[in-house]
Amino acid sequence: GNIVAPFAEQKIVHSGKQAMPMEYDNSKKPFYSEAERVWSTPQDWTVNGITTLTLFVQGRTSNTADQIYVALEDKAGKMAVVVNPDATLVTKTEWTQWKIPLSGFAAVDTKAVKKIVVGVGNRTAPKAAGNGTVYIDDIRVIKP
Repeated sequence: GNIVAPFAEQKIVHSGKQAMPMEYDNSKKPFYSEAERVWSTPQDWTVNGITTLTLFVQGRTSNTADQIYVALEDKAGKMAVVVNPDATLVTKTEWTQWKIPLSGFAAVDTKAVKKIVVGVGNRTAPKAAGNGTVYIDDIRVIKP
């Protein structure tokens, strides 16, 4: 979020009253930028037929193109990362919905999700890249 209050974005939102602004500068080590949410109690993301994680992303035209990803970690510490195939997503100024089937996180027990990470850059093969700001909103698990 923002360094000073208000910490959440209140004008550039997909729905509701706020979104998460995320500045990234991947020109310096570790060459990727992340925001994470950790739950003290593992979350079951399969109840009631849930099969999909969705989030909305909006970037800026001034951003440097770079990949955006979501990682999940379960209570056993197993992590899986799904990368959006469109590296220009962070440069698009309209809200874009990203639907990720939970099956994409096959290494993770989605009945015991402990952490979600949203990142920009290449987490598995870090290299110097660009910078910018993206907005994340409406992170949800749904049944399609």
